[in-house]
Amino acid sequence: MLQSNNSKLNNNFNLKQKKQMKKIIAGVLVLIAIIVFAFINPFSLNDAGNRQVVQTLDGDLSVKFTPGLYFSGFFSKVTTYPNNVTIQVGPEDKMSEKADYWEGLHTGTFSGGDEAQIGHTVKWDLPNSNDEMIELHTTYNNINNLMTTTLLQYQKETATYSCQRMESEAHYSGGQSQLKEYFQDQLRKGQVLLNTTTKTRIQDDGTTEDYIEVAAQTNPDGSFLRTTSDIQKYKLYASFVSVDHVDYDERIDKKLQDKIDAAADESTSKQRLITAQQEEQEAIVNGRKLIAETRATEEASEQTAVIRARKAKLVAAEQLEQAKFDAAANLATKKAAAEGDRLKVLAGLSPLEKATIEKETAIGVAKALAGPDGVVFPKIVVSGGSNGKGGGDGALQTLQLKMLNDLSIQMAKQK
Repeated sequence: MLQSNNSKLNNNFNLKQKKQMKKIIAGVLVLIAIIVFAFINPFSLNDAGNRQVVQTLDGDLSVKFTPGLYFSGFFSKVTTYPNNVTIQVGPEDKMSEKADYWEGLHTGTFSGGDEAQIGHTVKWDLPNSNDEMIELHTTYNNINNLMTTTLLQYQKETATYSCQRMESEAHYSGGQSQLKEYFQDQLRKGQVLLNTTTKTRIQDDGTTEDYIEVAAQTNPDGSFLRTTSDIQKYKLYASFVSVDHVDYDERIDKKLQDKIDAAADESTSKQRLITAQQEEQEAIVNGRKLIAETRATEEASEQTAVIRARKAKLVAAEQLEQAKFDAAANLATKKAAAEGDRLKVLAGLSPLEKATIEKETAIGVAKALAGPDGVVFPKIVVSGGSNGKGGGDGALQTLQLKMLNDLSIQMAKQK
């Protein structure tokens, strides 16, 4: 009985062990199948934004540019490349999460020998040609090798060569866009070969300074003489270019600040000069305006005076003519009256008219003689008489009256 029970237990244990062993064997077989299938899987999946280089078992290479599932072949090797990569060179605190590769700042040298820490960002587009992509893959094998050995180094070299084509003062004084243009042009078309010459120039303070003059080498047709690298060979294209950071060393900052201050002082002086010139011109204009206004006022007054004088002259002339006319008329009237009187006398006046004329004539003569400027008769003094008084007064008066009468009669005849 006891042996029978033990036998049953042993059988159950053996069954469990067999089941577990079967599961283990099945798991191993599935894993082996997965591994084998992974190696022999003839299908691959390309994601959007990538391209894949397919190498078959016999070594043939092809490129899958479009996204989706495709037949790549048994035991083929697939290498994935992004359609483009972004390489950033700059300060760590400005590192972008979108960059595929980042490295710190590097030193760039401007044509005058001034140095600065340079940062830049470039997005590189990989070639879209099957042959060029295969050749690129054959040379670099993966995207990481391409970025670190070629794209990054070419990017840094080109930034330095671009700085050499201009002075730091030119860059600081509005030449940022020109530096970017130099950088972008050489990234896309090849680095420009340069000739450098050391020269001497006289500075504003009269001292001399040695500087390096850089000129681009040219072909006979006038185009730039350029180097050719894998960038141009495999048609890697810089679709986005940015010069993000230029940090001059302290010595250059000091020199630039001095020039900025000098330029600011010069600008202020020029502005003051312009203001003074404007004020001078304004004063001249105001003076001319005042002179013109005064001249106009004076000329108006002069014209008014001339018009008034002309009018007064005309009035005076009219008055003179009127006076002459009145005087002539009065004279003519008097002459006519006198002539009439004379003719009356000649024709024989009545005793009454003759006596009246003689009376009026005598009265007129007497008034004339009695005036302050009248005729003064000589005084005739006759002395004598028994009582010592002027006994000749009556005879004298009689004589004077007779003389007046004779005179008046004579004047009346002359009329």
